[in-house]
Amino acid sequence: MSTKNCQKCKTTVNEDADFCPNCGAPLKVTSTKDPLMVVTTSKIPGYEIVKALGIVHGMTIRTRGVGGKIMAGIEGMFGGEVTSYSSEAEKARKESMQRLIDNAKSISADAVVRTDFETSDILNGTATIFSAYGTAVIIKPVKK
Repeated sequence: MSTKNCQKCKTTVNEDADFCPNCGAPLKVTSTKDPLMVVTTSKIPGYEIVKALGIVHGMTIRTRGVGGKIMAGIEGMFGGEVTSYSSEAEKARKESMQRLIDNAKSISADAVVRTDFETSDILNGTATIFSAYGTAVIIKPVKK
């Protein structure tokens, strides 16, 4: 089995891997097209949907380390935002969104419509799944 290195963290990974198991960075260049549009609506103003390519998703699973759990416990005693969890959730949201975009680009989509996020606890609450999903589409500008 051949290997390669992640461009972001330099971890050695299998040649056929799509994402780095260490940092979650995408490993395959999927497209050189313009930036992909991602919206929560079913339409994009100024554009017409030419073709629906199907459902795309991005997912990551996160756990808290012992240090993070201790910090969260201390923050929880005083009330207010648990910043250690908030920062992890934000990283996971961005990672799942990037994976959604990478998956959409891999099937030559121009945009993703009806995008949504979902979270779910697993392993008795010790891990959280973060997922982003939507419909990949090909669009063209509407002529006026």
